[in-house]
Amino acid sequence: MEILTPQVSVLLPVREWRDTTLQAIQSILTQTLVSLEILLIGQEDTGELADRLPEDPRLRLLSRQRPGIVGALNTGLAQARAPFIARMDDDDIAYPARLASQLDFLRGDSGSRMCGTCIRIIDRHGRTDTLGHGNRRYQQWLNGLTTDDEIRSSRYIECPLPHPTLMAHRDVWQRLAGYRETDHPEDYDLVLRAMLMGITLGKPEAVLQDWREHDDRLTHRDRRYSREAFARCRAWAAAQPLSGLGLAEGRSVWLCGAGRNARFWHDALTALGVAVQGFVDVHRNGPNRSKRGKAVIACQELPLARKDALVISTVTQPEARRQMLRFFDRQAWRDGRDFIVGG
Repeated sequence: MEILTPQVSVLLPVREWRDTTLQAIQSILTQTLVSLEILLIGQEDTGELADRLPEDPRLRLLSRQRPGIVGALNTGLAQARAPFIARMDDDDIAYPARLASQLDFLRGDSGSRMCGTCIRIIDRHGRTDTLGHGNRRYQQWLNGLTTDDEIRSSRYIECPLPHPTLMAHRDVWQRLAGYRETDHPEDYDLVLRAMLMGITLGKPEAVLQDWREHDDRLTHRDRRYSREAFARCRAWAAAQPLSGLGLAEGRSVWLCGAGRNARFWHDALTALGVAVQGFVDVHRNGPNRSKRGKAVIACQELPLARKDALVISTVTQPEARRQMLRFFDRQAWRDGRDFIVGG
């Protein structure tokens, strides 16, 4: 029987059929929330996908109207019929209560207009014992950000909502005008724009999805997901007038860090017309030096040199980042006013 008015439309782009695709689809079809539709968005020729799909009237197969992941997702958004629209990837596994939990969360008293979920990272074969320390730390970081305040305070580090777990009312998607074609990650761009617009974000506290990590992910193959591209995305958001950081009004910047990530921030900000005063090297010793033609100073020199400039921490090593935050705290600097923590 056809579901005429589903409660949730799930956007699931499928570039090609993989050994994980059917499991991803079945994990949505077996949700405790029955009133849903899955929009499987393939490339121009969807014949191969059609031959492999299970029989279920809630499945709708679409051909993307424009190339790429952004084209596929915007095709799905244009065709979605439900009042709430969610995301899913074809290599992940949604837990049975995922959609119902997110729907309750958005309809309840959380105040959130867009939400993700906490996740468990698995490898290509569904195992967790093979994960390295970096992925375990990343999972812990993501799952520790559940409230709007926590998510906003970490927005310049990395995307704080896992893209394949997103859900929002269609009004939110329409306000955002869907996804943008840019030279940086489309999911991070979407979430940052939501925050700039004042859209409240959150997550139910339960783990509700397995997020599969493997070398074939688009994240590892497309230059839009490089570290340099992420820096461009962060810098763009920070430089917007709605960020409240003052960069659009001419406020300058000091970058804490002197490695590759600091250079990426410098180049991205400079391209946007933001003046970078210089770099702060927490391990500096020896004679003065420069980077990108700008001064490199020691931490103890920053309070006097800073004046009214925004300080951006670009260090990514956890202990070095904690040291930087302790230094900021000793100066009585305020997060989001005097400094931001970047990735």
